Amino acid sequence: MTEQINWNLNAQVVGGPKILASDKIEIEAYDKIEVTIEAGASDKEVQIQPGGAGQVQFLLIKSEHYGDALTYKVNDTTDVIKLDALQMLMGNGAIELLDVLPPEKLLFSNALVSSTGENIPASVEILVGRKATT
Repeated sequence: MTEQINWNLNAQVVGGPKILASDKIEIEAYDKIEVTIEAGASDKEVQIQPGGAGQVQFLLIKSEHYGDALTYKVNDTTDVIKLDALQMLMGNGAIELLDVLPPEKLLFSNALVSSTGENIPASVEILVGRKATT
């Protein structure tokens, strides 16, 4: 059964150009994952597809807190990606930027600290659209 993710983008430079875009991406399966990355967590594993048989076509990662100290790795790579803003990748070309095919899991680390020196947990939402596993 085919599913569909609709997306919209509205980006505007204040006093400058504006780019509007919207489209849809056809997928066969999706997962919405909500997870809290506790303060001080290191390599907290979040599965984004079952096994290695599926193929991610859409990946959106949103957090209530962002910063250079909130990071993730894809699968078991050593490359660290900063979650310093909302991230959305769609299509094979964008997913290939992760340098790991197929991406099966994300490993989150959280060293976020408030201005008063308190450790900050981060609630993270992940939306994954993929081809179905066989």
